[in-house]
Amino acid sequence: MANVLSRDQKSAKAQRIASAAWQLFSQYSFSDISMTQLAEAAGVAKGTLFNYYQTKESIFMTGLLTGYRTYLADLTQRLVTHPVHTPAELKARLLTETRTLITDHSTLVRLNALRGPVLEAHADRQRTAQDRQELYIVNTQLGTVLAQQVPGLSVETATHLFVIQSAIISGLMNLAGLDQFNHTTLTADFPAFQINLEAEACRTFGYYLDGIFQEEIHATI
Repeated sequence: MANVLSRDQKSAKAQRIASAAWQLFSQYSFSDISMTQLAEAAGVAKGTLFNYYQTKESIFMTGLLTGYRTYLADLTQRLVTHPVHTPAELKARLLTETRTLITDHSTLVRLNALRGPVLEAHADRQRTAQDRQELYIVNTQLGTVLAQQVPGLSVETATHLFVIQSAIISGLMNLAGLDQFNHTTLTADFPAFQINLEAEACRTFGYYLDGIFQEEIHATI
């Protein structure tokens, strides 16, 4: 009799493959990871791998969206436990979270920087749409919690803050390293091209938050 897996078993195996990809990406660049490596890391046959993901990009897109969903859900719980009450407190918390993303979730932000230019070209559209729908729900729940805590802050604006945060980090990552080629420093000295990702992301996001709070929250006072 054929070994027929249940829906939960199939979901668990698909997640195991995505988790294996995540571990590989924490050590290697996207271009250096093959489907053969992914199959070996996940403990499945290469043919089985293609039963769950048709492309390498689909695997990593799933890992990216699942990773962000987990991060935002965790942040929501931390805000419920340790709420913010003013725009100043919210700004301080969000800038702390920006530093945490860059320093403690480097795999997540590296992968997010590949989403548009690399992953979307060959990722599965239907699976990506479903994963993004689930991410949207979690992001909206987070925005709702923040809007309830900070007077004058709308759910729409609170939810959008994390899109801007992500865009700032990814944009800076894609522009970083102009003084290098293939991770090797160029002969010419280009000091103006050097970027301190953590400092620049916090500075840019901080300016954005100041503008949003001035525009939205102060207008309601």
